[in-house]
Amino acid sequence: MKGKTEMILDFLNSDLNGESWENLCIACYKMRYASEHFTDIPANRGGDGGIEGYTENGIVIQCYCPLDKNLSHQDLYENLRDKMTQDINKFIDEKNSKNLKKLGIPPIKEWHFVIPEYKDNRILEHKTKKIQLVKKTRESNLELYDYISEDFRIIVKVAEDFRIELSRILRSSLTDIAMNIELSNYTKPDWSKSDNTKINNIKRKILAIAPNLEDNLDSFNHILDLYMTHYLEGIEKFERLGKSFPDIRKDLLDLETAFKMNVTTKTLMNTDKTLNSKIFNELGDEFEKKLREDFSFLSNTTTMNLKWNLVCKWLADCSMEFKGAD
Repeated sequence: MKGKTEMILDFLNSDLNGESWENLCIACYKMRYASEHFTDIPANRGGDGGIEGYTENGIVIQCYCPLDKNLSHQDLYENLRDKMTQDINKFIDEKNSKNLKKLGIPPIKEWHFVIPEYKDNRILEHKTKKIQLVKKTRESNLELYDYISEDFRIIVKVAEDFRIELSRILRSSLTDIAMNIELSNYTKPDWSKSDNTKINNIKRKILAIAPNLEDNLDSFNHILDLYMTHYLEGIEKFERLGKSFPDIRKDLLDLETAFKMNVTTKTLMNTDKTLNSKIFNELGDEFEKKLREDFSFLSNTTTMNLKWNLVCKWLADCSMEFKGAD
């Protein structure tokens, strides 16, 4: 499991659909091609002619996100192939040529097919066939198709090509899509092989927070399992996040470090053991509130789990130290 670098799609919520994908793509192109004055084209009054935006240096885009997220490689290929064929046919349709010319687009050099991902190289082979079709059609009537450049190309773009832009967009108010940093293809860790010091730290602090569990072994072991699992999940989660989004990881750890002072002070200065549970819950709630304020782009599930990942880290590493946890 360790060492895996997440794809950008692993951090997007599963509610990604055609509309939200198109909005993300347009935001990415506006960011990347700001100096080339990227302009999006609303698909109304006659259609978009097989494009959804263009730059002043001859790039046009067509975005597409399959509705079914669980397509086989073969079905995904066929889905993408058919969509590309459909939109290229629109692009070179005589009726649409007039609409495209009215937009005043410079001679089109690149037609970008912008999709979340592809898993079969045959889509690239299909792209080559469509390039040949466009060029052949252009040659058949140079006056009608003067909006197409002689060196026209089709380029397949995927989410991973816009990692930097998507990271910025997800952290801004430019999209309603929440970022999900939960572990994909996750296997629950075997914490019994962990450092005994960490396990013992959490054991004694559980009893300091909830001394009644000393006589309820099943509940005690269940809580221990939950806390150790969250502790180890947090380590792996931050390791993976650092490989994909080091800036977000740094900001999260900066917040954790700043809040840790509050955790250490409140727990060590408490002299009433009966307040341990109350302080524990209050600190967790305060930290979750800060996460929601400073990282509002994270999904609810991510925020709740991050809270417990870091609370359990404080328990294991002794930043959170309660009276009676001796």
